[in-house]
Amino acid sequence: MLRFHWMICLILLLRGFAYSQDASSTPRGGITEKMRADAVKVTPLVSSSLAKDFLAATSKLAEPSPRLVYRNSEKNLAVSRGVFDKMSPDQQAGWTPREFPPEFYFETVYGSPLVYTRLLDLIHPYGSVQETRKLLDFGYGTIGQLQLLAHCGFEAHGVDVEPVFPALYSEPGDTGPMGSGKVAIHAGQWPANTDLREAIGQGYSVISSKNTLKSGYIHPNPPAGQTVDPKRLVQLGVREDEFLRLVRASLIPGGIFIIYNICPAQNPPDQPYLPYADGKSPFSRQDFERAGFEVLAFDIEDQNWVLDCFNALGYTEGKSREESAKEYFCWYTVVRRGTKE
Repeated sequence: MLRFHWMICLILLLRGFAYSQDASSTPRGGITEKMRADAVKVTPLVSSSLAKDFLAATSKLAEPSPRLVYRNSEKNLAVSRGVFDKMSPDQQAGWTPREFPPEFYFETVYGSPLVYTRLLDLIHPYGSVQETRKLLDFGYGTIGQLQLLAHCGFEAHGVDVEPVFPALYSEPGDTGPMGSGKVAIHAGQWPANTDLREAIGQGYSVISSKNTLKSGYIHPNPPAGQTVDPKRLVQLGVREDEFLRLVRASLIPGGIFIIYNICPAQNPPDQPYLPYADGKSPFSRQDFERAGFEVLAFDIEDQNWVLDCFNALGYTEGKSREESAKEYFCWYTVVRRGTKE
Protein backbone atom coordinates (compact mmCIF):
# COMPACT_ATOMS: atom_id res chain seq x y z
CA MET A 1 0.00 0.00 0.00
CA LEU A 2 3.01 2.27 -0.22
CA ARG A 3 2.16 5.28 -2.38
CA PHE A 4 4.77 4.64 -5.07
CA HIS A 5 5.36 7.62 -7.30
CA TRP A 6 7.25 6.76 -10.46
CA MET A 7 10.43 8.38 -9.18
CA ILE A 8 10.39 6.14 -6.13
CA CYS A 9 9.89 3.15 -8.41
CA LEU A 10 12.95 4.21 -10.38
CA ILE A 11 15.02 4.46 -7.21
CA LEU A 12 14.05 0.92 -6.26
CA LEU A 13 14.91 -0.35 -9.71
CA LEU A 14 18.33 1.25 -9.57
CA ARG A 15 18.98 -0.44 -6.23
CA GLY A 16 18.32 -3.79 -7.87
CA PHE A 17 16.02 -4.90 -5.07
CA ALA A 18 12.62 -4.34 -6.66
CA TYR A 19 13.66 -6.28 -9.71
CA SER A 20 12.08 -5.69 -13.10
CA GLN A 21 13.22 -7.59 -16.19
CA ASP A 22 13.97 -5.38 -19.19
CA ALA A 23 12.42 -6.15 -22.55
CA SER A 24 15.71 -7.28 -24.10
CA SER A 25 15.85 -10.32 -21.78
CA THR A 26 12.24 -11.36 -22.40
CA PRO A 27 11.85 -14.38 -24.74
CA ARG A 28 10.37 -13.80 -28.17
CA GLY A 29 7.20 -15.52 -27.01
CA GLY A 30 6.64 -12.68 -24.56
CA ILE A 31 6.35 -12.26 -20.84
CA THR A 32 4.00 -15.24 -20.45
CA GLU A 33 6.60 -17.53 -22.03
CA LYS A 34 9.17 -16.14 -19.63
CA MET A 35 6.86 -16.79 -16.68
CA ARG A 36 6.29 -20.37 -17.80
CA ALA A 37 10.04 -20.89 -18.05
CA ASP A 38 10.53 -19.31 -14.63
CA ALA A 39 7.81 -21.55 -13.18
CA VAL A 40 9.85 -24.58 -14.18
CA LYS A 41 12.86 -23.13 -12.34
CA VAL A 42 10.86 -22.39 -9.19
CA THR A 43 8.97 -25.71 -9.05
CA PRO A 44 11.75 -27.61 -7.20
CA LEU A 45 11.53 -25.02 -4.41
CA VAL A 46 7.83 -25.57 -3.60
CA SER A 47 6.18 -28.44 -1.76
CA SER A 48 2.41 -28.00 -1.61
CA SER A 49 -0.08 -29.01 -4.27
CA LEU A 50 -1.48 -25.48 -4.11
CA ALA A 51 1.87 -23.89 -4.97
CA LYS A 52 2.45 -26.39 -7.78
CA ASP A 53 -0.99 -25.70 -9.23
CA PHE A 54 -0.22 -21.97 -9.02
CA LEU A 55 2.98 -22.43 -11.05
CA ALA A 56 1.26 -24.70 -13.57
CA ALA A 57 -1.38 -22.02 -14.10
CA THR A 58 1.20 -19.88 -15.91
CA SER A 59 0.23 -21.91 -19.00
CA LYS A 60 -3.22 -20.30 -18.83
CA LEU A 61 -2.13 -16.66 -18.70
CA ALA A 62 -2.94 -14.43 -21.66
CA GLU A 63 -0.14 -12.35 -23.17
CA PRO A 64 -0.87 -8.70 -22.32
CA SER A 65 -0.62 -5.84 -24.76
CA PRO A 66 1.40 -2.67 -24.08
CA ARG A 67 -0.67 -0.27 -22.00
CA LEU A 68 -0.84 3.51 -22.23
CA VAL A 69 -1.62 5.20 -18.92
CA TYR A 70 -2.05 8.92 -18.28
CA ARG A 71 -0.90 10.25 -14.92
CA ASN A 72 -1.70 13.51 -13.18
CA SER A 73 0.98 13.75 -10.51
CA GLU A 74 -0.44 16.92 -8.98
CA LYS A 75 -3.77 15.21 -8.30
CA ASN A 76 -2.18 11.77 -7.75
CA LEU A 77 -4.54 10.24 -10.31
CA ALA A 78 -4.13 7.93 -13.28
CA VAL A 79 -6.49 6.93 -16.09
CA SER A 80 -6.43 4.58 -19.04
CA ARG A 81 -6.17 5.81 -22.61
CA GLY A 82 -9.87 5.13 -23.11
CA VAL A 83 -10.82 7.42 -20.25
CA PHE A 84 -8.32 10.08 -21.31
CA ASP A 85 -9.63 10.14 -24.88
CA LYS A 86 -13.12 10.98 -23.60
CA MET A 87 -11.86 14.06 -21.74
CA SER A 88 -12.21 17.55 -23.19
CA PRO A 89 -9.01 19.36 -24.21
CA ASP A 90 -9.22 21.46 -21.05
CA GLN A 91 -9.59 18.36 -18.91
CA GLN A 92 -6.61 16.72 -20.61
CA ALA A 93 -4.26 19.48 -19.49
CA GLY A 94 -1.80 18.33 -16.83
CA TRP A 95 -1.90 14.65 -17.76
CA THR A 96 1.31 12.90 -18.85
CA PRO A 97 1.25 9.67 -20.91
CA ARG A 98 3.45 6.69 -20.24
CA GLU A 99 3.47 3.41 -22.13
CA PHE A 100 4.05 0.30 -20.07
CA PRO A 101 5.42 -2.78 -21.91
CA PRO A 102 3.91 -6.25 -21.42
CA GLU A 103 6.69 -7.09 -18.94
CA PHE A 104 5.45 -4.35 -16.61
CA TYR A 105 1.94 -5.81 -16.66
CA PHE A 106 3.07 -8.85 -14.67
CA GLU A 107 6.23 -7.70 -12.92
CA THR A 108 5.71 -3.93 -12.40
CA VAL A 109 8.69 -2.89 -10.23
CA TYR A 110 8.29 -5.77 -7.78
CA GLY A 111 9.61 -8.67 -9.83
CA SER A 112 8.02 -12.00 -10.58
CA PRO A 113 4.64 -12.82 -9.02
CA LEU A 114 5.89 -16.42 -8.82
CA VAL A 115 7.59 -15.56 -5.54
CA TYR A 116 4.05 -15.66 -4.11
CA THR A 117 4.35 -19.47 -4.17
CA ARG A 118 6.21 -19.27 -0.87
CA LEU A 119 3.18 -17.74 0.84
CA LEU A 120 1.03 -20.55 -0.55
CA ASP A 121 3.37 -23.18 0.86
CA LEU A 122 3.29 -21.48 4.26
CA ILE A 123 -0.51 -21.28 4.46
CA HIS A 124 -1.29 -24.62 2.81
CA PRO A 125 -1.31 -26.70 6.03
CA TYR A 126 -4.33 -24.82 7.31
CA GLY A 127 -7.59 -26.37 6.10
CA SER A 128 -9.62 -23.16 5.82
CA VAL A 129 -7.52 -22.16 2.79
CA GLN A 130 -8.83 -25.15 0.85
CA GLU A 131 -12.41 -25.02 2.13
CA THR A 132 -13.14 -21.43 1.11
CA ARG A 133 -10.92 -20.17 -1.68
CA LYS A 134 -11.40 -16.47 -1.17
CA LEU A 135 -8.25 -14.36 -0.80
CA LEU A 136 -7.45 -10.67 -0.33
CA ASP A 137 -3.95 -9.44 -1.16
CA PHE A 138 -3.18 -6.21 0.71
CA GLY A 139 -0.89 -4.00 -1.41
CA TYR A 140 -1.01 -6.45 -4.34
CA GLY A 141 1.47 -4.54 -6.52
CA THR A 142 0.87 -6.66 -9.64
CA ILE A 143 -2.09 -8.58 -11.01
CA GLY A 144 -0.03 -11.69 -11.77
CA GLN A 145 -0.58 -13.61 -8.55
CA LEU A 146 -4.29 -12.71 -8.57
CA GLN A 147 -4.79 -14.15 -12.05
CA LEU A 148 -2.84 -17.29 -11.20
CA LEU A 149 -4.90 -17.75 -8.05
CA ALA A 150 -8.10 -17.34 -10.07
CA HIS A 151 -6.98 -20.13 -12.39
CA CYS A 152 -6.56 -22.23 -9.23
CA GLY A 153 -10.19 -21.61 -8.31
CA PHE A 154 -9.79 -18.62 -6.00
CA GLU A 155 -11.92 -15.53 -5.78
CA ALA A 156 -8.83 -13.34 -5.68
CA HIS A 157 -9.08 -9.71 -4.60
CA GLY A 158 -6.27 -7.16 -4.53
CA VAL A 159 -6.28 -3.75 -2.86
CA ASP A 160 -3.66 -1.01 -3.27
CA VAL A 161 -3.45 2.77 -3.01
CA GLU A 162 -1.33 3.13 -6.17
CA PRO A 163 -3.60 4.89 -8.73
CA VAL A 164 -1.73 3.51 -11.76
CA PHE A 165 -2.97 -0.05 -11.22
CA PRO A 166 -6.71 0.45 -11.93
CA ALA A 167 -5.76 2.27 -15.13
CA LEU A 168 -3.18 -0.34 -16.09
CA TYR A 169 -5.52 -3.28 -15.45
CA SER A 170 -8.65 -1.86 -17.05
CA GLU A 171 -9.03 -3.82 -20.29
CA PRO A 172 -11.39 -6.78 -20.84
CA GLY A 173 -9.85 -9.98 -19.51
CA ASP A 174 -7.70 -8.27 -16.89
CA THR A 175 -10.23 -8.87 -14.13
CA GLY A 176 -13.55 -10.65 -13.70
CA PRO A 177 -14.22 -14.39 -14.22
CA MET A 178 -11.01 -16.26 -14.96
CA GLY A 179 -10.60 -20.01 -15.14
CA SER A 180 -12.67 -21.46 -12.32
CA GLY A 181 -12.23 -18.33 -10.21
CA LYS A 182 -12.28 -14.59 -10.60
CA VAL A 183 -10.14 -11.48 -10.11
CA ALA A 184 -11.17 -8.16 -8.57
CA ILE A 185 -8.98 -5.15 -7.81
CA HIS A 186 -9.76 -2.26 -5.50
CA ALA A 187 -8.16 1.16 -5.12
CA GLY A 188 -7.90 3.00 -1.84
CA GLN A 189 -7.04 2.73 1.81
CA TRP A 190 -8.41 -0.51 3.22
CA PRO A 191 -9.76 -1.16 5.79
CA ALA A 192 -9.83 2.48 6.92
CA ASN A 193 -12.21 3.55 4.13
CA THR A 194 -15.74 2.47 5.02
CA ASP A 195 -17.05 2.37 1.42
CA LEU A 196 -14.06 0.35 0.30
CA ARG A 197 -14.45 -2.00 3.25
CA GLU A 198 -18.06 -2.63 2.23
CA ALA A 199 -17.07 -3.18 -1.42
CA ILE A 200 -14.38 -5.69 -0.50
CA GLY A 201 -16.60 -7.44 2.01
CA GLN A 202 -15.77 -10.27 4.37
CA GLY A 203 -15.57 -14.06 4.34
CA TYR A 204 -11.93 -14.39 3.31
CA SER A 205 -10.01 -17.57 4.01
CA VAL A 206 -6.70 -15.75 3.48
CA ILE A 207 -5.53 -12.16 3.76
CA SER A 208 -1.95 -11.73 2.61
CA SER A 209 0.51 -8.86 2.68
CA LYS A 210 3.79 -9.20 0.80
CA ASN A 211 6.38 -6.43 1.16
CA THR A 212 3.83 -3.92 2.43
CA LEU A 213 3.26 -4.29 6.16
CA LYS A 214 6.85 -3.78 7.26
CA SER A 215 7.97 -2.47 10.61
CA GLY A 216 10.07 0.15 8.82
CA TYR A 217 7.01 1.45 6.97
CA ILE A 218 4.85 1.63 10.11
CA HIS A 219 7.44 2.18 12.88
CA PRO A 220 10.55 3.65 11.23
CA ASN A 221 13.54 3.60 13.55
CA PRO A 222 16.44 5.38 11.85
CA PRO A 223 19.79 5.89 13.56
CA ALA A 224 20.51 9.28 15.06
CA GLY A 225 20.98 11.91 12.38
CA GLN A 226 18.93 10.15 9.71
CA THR A 227 15.52 11.40 8.70
CA VAL A 228 12.47 9.58 7.38
CA ASP A 229 10.69 10.58 4.17
CA PRO A 230 6.96 10.35 5.03
CA LYS A 231 6.15 9.63 1.38
CA ARG A 232 7.89 6.27 1.79
CA LEU A 233 5.78 5.18 4.73
CA VAL A 234 2.54 3.22 4.84
CA GLN A 235 -0.37 5.06 6.43
CA LEU A 236 -2.93 2.64 7.83
CA GLY A 237 -5.55 5.35 8.31
CA VAL A 238 -6.73 3.81 11.59
CA ARG A 239 -5.13 2.85 14.90
CA GLU A 240 -3.15 -0.36 14.72
CA ASP A 241 -5.48 -2.20 17.07
CA GLU A 242 -8.44 -1.15 14.89
CA PHE A 243 -6.59 -2.27 11.75
CA LEU A 244 -6.04 -5.74 13.21
CA ARG A 245 -9.63 -5.93 14.44
CA LEU A 246 -10.95 -5.13 10.97
CA VAL A 247 -8.59 -7.62 9.32
CA ARG A 248 -9.76 -10.32 11.71
CA ALA A 249 -13.41 -9.45 11.07
CA SER A 250 -12.83 -9.93 7.34
CA LEU A 251 -11.64 -13.51 7.82
CA ILE A 252 -13.75 -16.62 8.22
CA PRO A 253 -13.24 -18.60 11.45
CA GLY A 254 -9.93 -20.36 10.96
CA GLY A 255 -8.90 -17.83 8.29
CA ILE A 256 -5.21 -16.97 7.88
CA PHE A 257 -3.46 -13.59 7.88
CA ILE A 258 0.10 -13.84 6.54
CA ILE A 259 2.75 -11.09 6.37
CA TYR A 260 5.75 -11.90 4.17
CA ASN A 261 8.53 -9.35 3.70
CA ILE A 262 11.64 -9.53 1.54
CA CYS A 263 14.14 -6.75 2.24
CA PRO A 264 17.44 -5.32 1.06
CA ALA A 265 20.25 -4.52 3.46
CA GLN A 266 19.79 -1.33 5.47
CA ASN A 267 21.93 1.62 4.46
CA PRO A 268 24.80 2.66 6.73
CA PRO A 269 24.13 5.67 9.01
CA ASP A 270 25.76 8.13 6.61
CA GLN A 271 23.26 7.28 3.85
CA PRO A 272 19.46 7.71 3.66
CA TYR A 273 17.39 5.46 5.90
CA LEU A 274 15.46 2.76 4.01
CA PRO A 275 12.09 2.04 5.65
CA TYR A 276 11.57 -1.01 3.40
CA ALA A 277 14.75 -2.64 4.72
CA ASP A 278 13.12 -3.39 8.09
CA GLY A 279 10.82 -6.27 7.22
CA LYS A 280 9.82 -7.60 10.59
CA SER A 281 6.17 -7.50 11.60
CA PRO A 282 4.94 -4.00 12.50
CA PHE A 283 2.64 -5.63 15.04
CA SER A 284 3.89 -7.45 18.14
CA ARG A 285 2.84 -10.93 19.16
CA GLN A 286 0.81 -9.31 21.94
CA ASP A 287 -0.89 -7.00 19.43
CA PHE A 288 -2.12 -10.00 17.46
CA GLU A 289 -3.26 -11.85 20.56
CA ARG A 290 -5.14 -8.83 21.90
CA ALA A 291 -6.94 -8.58 18.55
CA GLY A 292 -8.08 -12.20 18.93
CA PHE A 293 -5.59 -13.93 16.66
CA GLU A 294 -3.76 -17.17 17.33
CA VAL A 295 -0.07 -16.64 16.50
CA LEU A 296 1.22 -19.57 14.43
CA ALA A 297 4.58 -18.12 13.38
CA PHE A 298 6.13 -14.81 14.35
CA ASP A 299 9.04 -13.05 12.61
CA ILE A 300 10.49 -16.27 11.23
CA GLU A 301 13.55 -15.77 9.03
CA ASP A 302 13.18 -17.14 5.50
CA GLN A 303 16.37 -15.91 3.86
CA ASN A 304 17.44 -19.31 2.57
CA TRP A 305 14.29 -19.82 0.51
CA VAL A 306 14.52 -16.30 -0.91
CA LEU A 307 18.15 -16.82 -1.91
CA ASP A 308 17.25 -20.10 -3.64
CA CYS A 309 14.34 -18.47 -5.44
CA PHE A 310 16.23 -15.34 -6.47
CA ASN A 311 19.09 -17.47 -7.76
CA ALA A 312 16.64 -19.57 -9.81
CA LEU A 313 15.09 -16.43 -11.28
CA GLY A 314 18.46 -14.84 -12.03
CA TYR A 315 18.05 -11.95 -9.60
CA THR A 316 21.39 -12.62 -7.86
CA GLU A 317 23.21 -11.98 -11.15
CA GLY A 318 25.77 -14.73 -10.66
CA LYS A 319 26.89 -13.59 -7.22
CA SER A 320 27.94 -16.19 -4.68
CA ARG A 321 25.45 -17.23 -2.02
CA GLU A 322 27.64 -15.57 0.59
CA GLU A 323 27.50 -12.27 -1.30
CA SER A 324 23.73 -12.52 -1.91
CA ALA A 325 23.13 -13.27 1.76
CA LYS A 326 24.40 -9.78 2.54
CA GLU A 327 21.86 -8.20 0.21
CA TYR A 328 18.53 -10.01 0.73
CA PHE A 329 16.68 -10.78 3.95
CA CYS A 330 13.20 -12.08 4.75
CA TRP A 331 10.78 -12.53 7.65
CA TYR A 332 7.26 -13.88 7.81
CA THR A 333 4.43 -13.96 10.35
CA VAL A 334 1.32 -16.15 10.19
CA VAL A 335 -1.71 -15.70 12.46
CA ARG A 336 -5.15 -17.29 12.47
CA ARG A 337 -8.63 -16.28 13.48
CA GLY A 338 -9.99 -18.80 15.97
CA THR A 339 -11.81 -21.78 14.50
CA LYS A 340 -14.41 -22.08 17.28
CA GLU A 341 -16.38 -18.86 16.78
